[in-house]
Amino acid sequence: MKSVKSSAPQTSLLAKLRSAASDKLELLAEGVGLVFAALGATIAAVLGKVIVGVVLGVLALGFLLRLKGRKKRALEAKSLVQSPGVGARLLTGLVSACEVAALVEATNLPVRFEQTAFHMGHWYLVLLVFFAAYFLQLPLFARLLGKFTARSAA
Repeated sequence: MKSVKSSAPQTSLLAKLRSAASDKLELLAEGVGLVFAALGATIAAVLGKVIVGVVLGVLALGFLLRLKGRKKRALEAKSLVQSPGVGARLLTGLVSACEVAALVEATNLPVRFEQTAFHMGHWYLVLLVFFAAYFLQLPLFARLLGKFTARSAA
């Protein structure tokens, strides 16, 4: 028997290996592209949330630092300002009580037990209005009485 050598099968084998390798690489590249395409929206959402979290954190830090600065300035200013006297507190309480009584009577708010539409919530409203009027008017009366006592002392 004669052995027949041919060089053609050797080159075709090399071509087949190259073709198979390129097919595998193309398949791998398509798989990686598919994974990136599928994860793209998720990655964008996660990065977007991280960026929003960082921005909100910076805003909160700035807000807290501003509040800290205001508190510091308020404490400095409070040390310079005297607290309102007893007379100013009594006058403010009396005026606030009169204002609330006038409002209750003007609006016919049922605050007595024998009134038909009485409800305990009305008393909470009355107390809320009284304290609001008291604390809003206290600095005004403190300044007025402070000026009055300063004039009489001079």
